[in-house]
Amino acid sequence: LQDGKLTYHIDASSKDKQNAVSKAIEEWDTKIESLDLERISRITQSADIRIGFQEESEETVDGEEIAGRTVTTFDQDGFLDNARITVSKSLQDYEFDTSTIEQVAKHEMGHALGLGHANFDGYLMAERVNEGTETVSECEVKAVMEANYWKLGDDNRDNTYPSYPEDASVICEDDQ
Repeated sequence: LQDGKLTYHIDASSKDKQNAVSKAIEEWDTKIESLDLERISRITQSADIRIGFQEESEETVDGEEIAGRTVTTFDQDGFLDNARITVSKSLQDYEFDTSTIEQVAKHEMGHALGLGHANFDGYLMAERVNEGTETVSECEVKAVMEANYWKLGDDNRDNTYPSYPEDASVICEDDQ
């Protein structure tokens, strides 16, 4: 976010899967006005966020397969250096449709923007895909703004160095 925008690249896959990921990222981009997410199409360009696919989940948490994973690295000043998002196309014998891929991509993008897991179901950032998690909620927008307030907040847009948020968590009223 140092330059005010994050670039992303979707690694080659089917057009349907690329469109699902694009829709997921566009939702974050439109819900956070001060955030600028820009897609780059050429692999030769360096992207802040790279999104790729794998056929089946190769990783587990507590013995259960995971639908996606985000690995972020930061530079010495605390700026996002890059994020690598991997979205599985299936879990065990269940192949994901495009709406599930979009949902997983939204969730993983939340991690790339600084969010952890919600400690309750019904939100996009819940640990598991569940009902009510198809859209980015106002609570999640609030959390991204808080995590990145040094750059996205109203009075700190010119701040060039990140700072930690005042609180480690965001409490939201039920906005669903």
